[in-house]
Amino acid sequence: MALLDELAAYLATVSPSLGLITKGSMPATSDVCLSLQEYGGAPPTTGFGTPGLQYEMPGVQILARGVAHDYQEPWARIERAYQALAKVQGTTLSGTKYLMVRPQQSPLPLERDENERVVFVVNLLCEKEPSAAA
Repeated sequence: MALLDELAAYLATVSPSLGLITKGSMPATSDVCLSLQEYGGAPPTTGFGTPGLQYEMPGVQILARGVAHDYQEPWARIERAYQALAKVQGTTLSGTKYLMVRPQQSPLPLERDENERVVFVVNLLCEKEPSAAA
């Protein structure tokens, strides 16, 4: 979970207006939230002459939700997160070197949940050194 911790800490620092940031799942009871979730990314890179993994490329999905029937606010919030993470290039986050965080597309509406809350999503591919073991 180091990946999600590193990205959540970065987002909380550079854009405190994002509000509640959850990791791994989106709570059912909090209307306004931003959730970071891992998914399969790309294969890791091994170094020539260097044993083990040199860089890993995990995928991260960001979901943003707001109050019922509100389209604009959750879109603006996920756009801020998307823009902030797209600036990560050659940056150390919580002790881990990130070469780049690459958005795979612009934020887009995913669904309207059972409580009429609009959920937006954006997928990112992170190219980074392996995180320190917890």
